[in-house]
Amino acid sequence: MDPVEPRAPADYDLAIGDGSMRLKRAEARLTLSDEGVRYALDGRDGLRPFSQLRSVRIQAVQGGKSSPWETMIELVFDRGNPLQVHSGSQWGADDPERDPVFIAFVEDLHRRIPLEEAARIRFLRGVPEGRHRVLQIALVIFLIVFGGAGGFILLKTADGTIPVAEILFPMLALAGFGIWVWHSVEKSKPGTYRPDRLPRDLFPERD
Repeated sequence: MDPVEPRAPADYDLAIGDGSMRLKRAEARLTLSDEGVRYALDGRDGLRPFSQLRSVRIQAVQGGKSSPWETMIELVFDRGNPLQVHSGSQWGADDPERDPVFIAFVEDLHRRIPLEEAARIRFLRGVPEGRHRVLQIALVIFLIVFGGAGGFILLKTADGTIPVAEILFPMLALAGFGIWVWHSVEKSKPGTYRPDRLPRDLFPERD
């Protein structure tokens, strides 16, 4: 991660944000150098140095039940808003052409962070703990409400009130949705990672 000789700057065209509510993300050219990352957003541009980098968070982003997972990396600095870089499009949709660019950006970023800076920077995976607790509560509510409804339907099927053929598809759909919710909670689980061992299980999925 700490190069012997200076590396040439590298450019990456990706969608970015700063954590604020936006109708769509900004298209930006991010330039990585051995000093930090440079980009322009909302008329402001400049270098965000690694010496001011406080934490790096990589998290999977839901693209929808039938859509591949996207990824977001958030860089938090001592001053100013965070930098959020996304693997998807400006509108959050899947964009397979951006995936390799995003992955190259993440890999290059970690290679360029000096060892002395990496020792103090927090490398995080998943969503913040508070948000993960909300997801866990949503999963429990789902299990109580839909699990109870599914149990009631099965009872009615057992006593012959509802034909088996009529419940097959709804029950399969309900089970599929439940598995997706559970998978979302698991994939979002907060934790840490080592900068030399990237959490590739959170990288954008392919169709």
